[in-house]
Amino acid sequence: MEGHTNCSKILLGYFLANLEILFDKRASERVKALSFNIQAFTTNQQHPKFMEDNLITLLDRCLISITKGSSDEISLAANTIGLMAVTAADRAHELYMESFPVLSKVLNHGSPCSKIIECMILLAFFGAKNCEETENSMQLIWELIHKISVSTGKANKHSLSILPAAISAWTFLLASMDGRRLSYKYWQGAISYFFHLLEEEMDEALGHAACEALTLILETGSLEKFSHRSSNINKDEIIEKLNNFILKFREQDHDQNQDYNEELDFISDVINLFEDDDCPKSSINIRGHLLTLSTYSQIIQFNYLKRFLGSGFEVHMMGNKLLQNVFDFTPKYHVQHEKLWEEPTVTYFVPEARTKKTRQRLFMSPNSAYNKARTQLLNKNRDLTKDGEHQRMKQ
Repeated sequence: MEGHTNCSKILLGYFLANLEILFDKRASERVKALSFNIQAFTTNQQHPKFMEDNLITLLDRCLISITKGSSDEISLAANTIGLMAVTAADRAHELYMESFPVLSKVLNHGSPCSKIIECMILLAFFGAKNCEETENSMQLIWELIHKISVSTGKANKHSLSILPAAISAWTFLLASMDGRRLSYKYWQGAISYFFHLLEEEMDEALGHAACEALTLILETGSLEKFSHRSSNINKDEIIEKLNNFILKFREQDHDQNQDYNEELDFISDVINLFEDDDCPKSSINIRGHLLTLSTYSQIIQFNYLKRFLGSGFEVHMMGNKLLQNVFDFTPKYHVQHEKLWEEPTVTYFVPEARTKKTRQRLFMSPNSAYNKARTQLLNKNRDLTKDGEHQRMKQ
């Protein structure tokens, strides 16, 4: 326990030190501190006391970086806020309410990047308390999509690169909504807009985003909320449009992007299931535990969160209750007393400070947290072995 306490104190110290650096006037130092936070949050190594006492201070510094920082600092700050939303659990709504006014202003009047869009959507996904708050965020992204669509006509390459991310973000939030609760006034014309995108010459990412959105709209079962009242588009028309686009794409030379071909193949399979009034199902093995996804909405959410968390996704799925609740995923642990684990490990986030002396103090000293933890484990294994032998002798 002593070793664990020491490790906890050290980790808390690093978080506090990096929070202090976010007040530094030097952008390069703030970038390093933000990078530390991203590494820690991605691997689910946040410190409970730090999160409890300093969450809003960290959020405020990140929002200041978003409004005043360089492009690199903006991207890192937005990524940090997104990770905070994933890890903050019961304080996610507080993060959402504090961030929404600032991020709304940046998206409406600034030059947004894909990370800001991603950050806004994750705050809404984990922090919105009701359908109205979720749809407010969807509406903000929808307005941005139309703004970008107008600017692409002026050959704005930056805006064009953001459009697939904006559509995917909107689709991700739609996947969290019950189609029956969606407003009739916000999404009129959405189907026609995505039809238009599929009819144009576009890059692969944009075509895939439009296909995902239309496929998910099919699953909501509320087509009347996404089409103009005069057009009255039905399910068969959407399926035909999607199939025609996929067929046209396959006829062209796109063999180099195997991942994109597989994604379109999957969408095609989902469409076939919808034609038969069936639902897509997918099973994923996460470190020996089976996660079952039984709707296209869940598959959209899974893919989006996996892309965002990257290498840290499995770590969060195994230890982050908030993420486990999203997918109704409960890992089943089997305790084996014969051997607890191979070696105790101690992880430290020490940016630019892993010197020889530091390493000797942390790992090689007889009184280090590592060696204390190792001794405790050996003693515990020895006691368990003795207990086992004693039980066998009784038998």
